[in-house]
Amino acid sequence: MIGRPQHEKRLLIQDKARQQDVEVKHERVRGLLKALDADGLLLQDPASIAWFTAGADLNRCASEDCNTSIFVTPEARLFATNAVDSAQIFEREAFALGFQLKQREWFQPHRQLVSDLCRGRQVISDRGVPDTRCARRSVRQLRLPLTALEAERLRMLSHVAVHAVEATGHHLRKGMTEAEVAGEVSHRLLKRTVAATRIHVCADGRNERYRHWTFGEKPIERFAVISCVARRWGLHVGVTRTICLDEVPDALLQAYQKAVMVHATGLFFSRAGQTLGDIWKKVHRIYEKFGMADEWRLADQASVVGFSASECPLTPESGYEIAAPSPIFWHPSVGPAMVGDTLLCLESSNEQLTLSASWPQISVRVKGREVTCPGILLIPAESSPRTPESGSADVHRVQSLECPNHPAEDTPSPVESAWEMRVPSQAIDWQHEHSRPSQDSVWD
Repeated sequence: MIGRPQHEKRLLIQDKARQQDVEVKHERVRGLLKALDADGLLLQDPASIAWFTAGADLNRCASEDCNTSIFVTPEARLFATNAVDSAQIFEREAFALGFQLKQREWFQPHRQLVSDLCRGRQVISDRGVPDTRCARRSVRQLRLPLTALEAERLRMLSHVAVHAVEATGHHLRKGMTEAEVAGEVSHRLLKRTVAATRIHVCADGRNERYRHWTFGEKPIERFAVISCVARRWGLHVGVTRTICLDEVPDALLQAYQKAVMVHATGLFFSRAGQTLGDIWKKVHRIYEKFGMADEWRLADQASVVGFSASECPLTPESGYEIAAPSPIFWHPSVGPAMVGDTLLCLESSNEQLTLSASWPQISVRVKGREVTCPGILLIPAESSPRTPESGSADVHRVQSLECPNHPAEDTPSPVESAWEMRVPSQAIDWQHEHSRPSQDSVWD
């Protein structure tokens, strides 16, 4: 019609990689159904739904009650949902992935739809809803190890998470509140369609008393720790960075050096085929060596991540065996200091996903091998004189530390590690963030 704008026809594209990934997941479910002598699997946990669908995010259309479930049999898979959400699910979240649809009106109870699907069948579920057997642990075990598609997505997600935290850190100024900083991190994530599962902004050592502090209205005067767990495609990645203003307090510097020793040890000994309990023994020795044997009791140290921010936490007695590929978020803390990176454990190598060339770095020697860890970013006062040596290029200098060996500690088998490769020299361009990249490293 004349005068009415012509709209382009929308095209929906089949994603063959996702199709293949869903088939891999369906095969895992078939094995579980056979092992548990069940006819079907009911999924209602958004994390498990994201896993099985290769990335569908139903959190955006979720409510307090469950409105969407996935029902899987050896032969078929279907969405059970309402007529309001079905279009978004089949056009945006799970297009052409081989799902069937069973739907009701939005005002009809979802539990009745689920009951109809389960009637007359032996059904297991991830939430133990009525008419099913709870198999939550078994379902969670299916989510790891990651598939090739998930590992590649985790790498992309890591770049976004690191940028959000480090760009925010580069722009930190005295007087900004913890909440303002958290808002900047969240903004940088959301505009790239990444959600923040957790954001911690701790000003001036507040995290020494409250290890799981999120953020408040306190202004930042001397230093801050920024930590974030980001989520996309259902996957999670964590990163932690420390920024000091004007100078680095001695107490923070000493605590940070100890935390980095623990961090490097955890990264080095996290290997496919090892149990978390065995890895913990190596880490605990570092705490003892530096006279802080009980420090680890004040906060958790690491978790296997994936479709949950904590698929399995690191504990002293954990028998969980790392399968390749699996990601681990190490985030040890010592007093006011905290350091954090996500590591991807592969078959014969480890890949430090959140290693960044735009941030100060510390090279720690563990058992004669180099492990690169994040340092402290020092932002000088606005009035401080600037020399050519204090330009942005100095951010890439590396400080070396030696992690002590323990005579009783058995040497691990040699593997090719990604952190032994030359650290990339290309810097991230911060100009689009409207701020000058002029900070120095405290380790220079």
